[in-house]
Amino acid sequence: MLRHSHITPFLAIFVVAIGVLVSLNPMLTLTWAQDTHVHDDGQTHTHSGQIGQTHKQENMVTLTDKAKVNIGLKTDEADIRAIETVVSVHGNVIAHPRRQAIVTPRTGGIVKRIHFGVGETVKKGDLLLELESLDLQMAQIELIEAASQQKSLVSKLARLTEVFAKQIRRELQTRQIDYLQSLSELQQLQMTVEKRKAIAVTEIISALEQMRFRLIKADVERQLLETTLTRIKTLTEKRISAQKEFITKQAAYKKGKNELVDAKRQFQILGTSEQTLEKILRDNGETPILSLLDTDREDSKGEVTSSLLERYAVLSAVATAFVDAEVAYELAVIKVAANRQRALAAGLPEALLNTLAKTGSITSFDDLSTDTLIENYLAFVESSEALEGVLQLEETLRNANITLNKTRQKLQVSGLTLDAIDKIIRTGQPSAMFYVTAPASGQITQEHVTVGTTVEKSDILFSILDTDIVWVQGAVHEDTLSRVENKWQIGSEVRISVAAYPETIFTGKISGISDVVEPEEQVVHFWAEIENPDHQLKPGMFADQTIVLDKGTDVLSVPLDAVLEEGGSRFVFVEDGAVYTKHEIVVGAKDDQYIEVRDGVLLGDRVVVRGIHQLMSALAAPSEVNDAHHGHNH
Repeated sequence: MLRHSHITPFLAIFVVAIGVLVSLNPMLTLTWAQDTHVHDDGQTHTHSGQIGQTHKQENMVTLTDKAKVNIGLKTDEADIRAIETVVSVHGNVIAHPRRQAIVTPRTGGIVKRIHFGVGETVKKGDLLLELESLDLQMAQIELIEAASQQKSLVSKLARLTEVFAKQIRRELQTRQIDYLQSLSELQQLQMTVEKRKAIAVTEIISALEQMRFRLIKADVERQLLETTLTRIKTLTEKRISAQKEFITKQAAYKKGKNELVDAKRQFQILGTSEQTLEKILRDNGETPILSLLDTDREDSKGEVTSSLLERYAVLSAVATAFVDAEVAYELAVIKVAANRQRALAAGLPEALLNTLAKTGSITSFDDLSTDTLIENYLAFVESSEALEGVLQLEETLRNANITLNKTRQKLQVSGLTLDAIDKIIRTGQPSAMFYVTAPASGQITQEHVTVGTTVEKSDILFSILDTDIVWVQGAVHEDTLSRVENKWQIGSEVRISVAAYPETIFTGKISGISDVVEPEEQVVHFWAEIENPDHQLKPGMFADQTIVLDKGTDVLSVPLDAVLEEGGSRFVFVEDGAVYTKHEIVVGAKDDQYIEVRDGVLLGDRVVVRGIHQLMSALAAPSEVNDAHHGHNH
């Protein structure tokens, strides 16, 4: 809606004249002027509100720039905003409970120097005072002794562990050597057995062949003697031959027969049957003797069996040695198996033993670290003096570590940092001086100590308050709970204002709501957390709080400070250049900051929010002059 009226040339001259007068008199800051001006299109317009009124000259005030400064004039824009549902309550600023700290020495001693006092601001970690503490010095000496003892035990354990590791390596190598030696012995015995077997077989066959030759020879001779004896006997009976010759032949036959019996007895002693002897005698001598003596003399591979060699061992001294060698070989096989099991029991992998048997190369385990070696093979090592020593020393070291940790924790409780404790251990230098530092950032609000004072570990030295974030405690009366119930909660927005900064709005969020109604005042307390980087909010201040319960719909609105009420009507002053026109408005909903305007201003109009009372005074007393030295009446 346009705010223009027709300007006549005469009226324009009058306005110019008034402006000249104002510029000539620096004390004149408020003047009358018609609310009319000419647009660039050369047409004149009259600005009237949407309620149909026409703004007349008595509703307008024209201000110079100097006058605006003198009255502290300020404007804001009519804009589309959400009118919120709010509840306003009273409260007070209090210190944030998690932003307060008290400083205690945590160890007894004498105050030697103080670095900060009441009212000074400190940062976390700043040195507050220096304290001389003999108890702390004694605790540091205990720490140094415990650390030295622990270090000595660690070194001793390392040396003993290395010795033990060497024993493990030696044990593992010994198991490999034993296994390798038993394999070598087995191989040598196997060669001996084979060699003696071959010699024994040769000697036995030779002996058996000689026995066969004797047997056959004796049998042939017996037959010849028997034939001769029969012939001689016949001749003797016919008295052709002499009896003496018969007796001689008879004796020779008997001797030959005995020779045959002895030859057979040699075979019979070896277990040869009569049938086998007959087979030998019937043979033409081309069949091997062993084939004639026993059909199971060979195994499936055609080799002479050990049982056959044992049967004819008496025929050869080497055969007896062969039997002994074979027994030794069987014992060697058992020894190899036993050494292999012992090696496996020591933790040596089967693949390593197989490689060892093929290559004969012993693994030293030098590539394994001491810890790895013990970890992998400790369970397989037999009990030893070194092992017992390691176990005992490890137990002693565990106790030493416990003692050292207790001493470290004792100093930490006393207030020493881990870096300071490590430095004491590293340098071995104890110190009686203890430096008390600020546990938090903030301002020192209380000081309870002076130089030379003897303090105990629980004495309070300083109180520190950090007001970067504060709490504002509010109270909702019981009769107001129905309006806010189910609409306020943790995280709800709260706006804060204090008398010291009336134009500043602090915002925060509710961080806690009491579940209890305070019986004396019948209120429910709540707490809002407010960021306070400039420290404008100070604990103890009274505060007005506005709890935002709900966001409304967007409507055209102006700040509450722009609206005045007169005679049951509400109005604002609308700025148009240097002219400020009083507009009657129709209002709707409002909150703590803005009020809905349903008629009387347009979107984008700038309305006066500070200096409005001076404009009212100017309308009421057009001859009144406001001097720049009168100050600002807001």
